Amino acid sequence: MSVLRRPEVSAKFIRNYVGAHADFGELELDDRDPRHAMVQRHNPRKLRPVLVFLDGQGKEVARLSGGLKSTADALLLDRFVSEKHYLKTDFSGFKAAQRG
Repeated sequence: MSVLRRPEVSAKFIRNYVGAHADFGELELDDRDPRHAMVQRHNPRKLRPVLVFLDGQGKEVARLSGGLKSTADALLLDRFVSEKHYLKTDFSGFKAAQRG
C-alpha cells in the first residue's frame, strides 16, 4: 500500500491540503508550448514521484522528490509544511532535528 493511502496519512493530507495529480513523464513539450515553463519550474528533470507544496499565493514552499518511504516520513512532512517549518529550514534538516 502506498504511504499516502495509509489512513493516518491520508486523513492529515486530505484535511490540510488540496491535492492534484499530474503525470508529466510522457509529456513532450517544445519551448513554444506555454505549459513548458510550468513543467520546467515544478519538475525540471522529470523525476517521479514529486510532491510539491504551494502556499496560498502559489509560491512553492516545499518539495520532495522520490516519494515517501514511510508513514513516519509522511507525518513529518505534514508537520513541516502545515506548521511552516520551511520558513526556518529544509525538510532534511527538520527531519534530522526531529529524529534527534
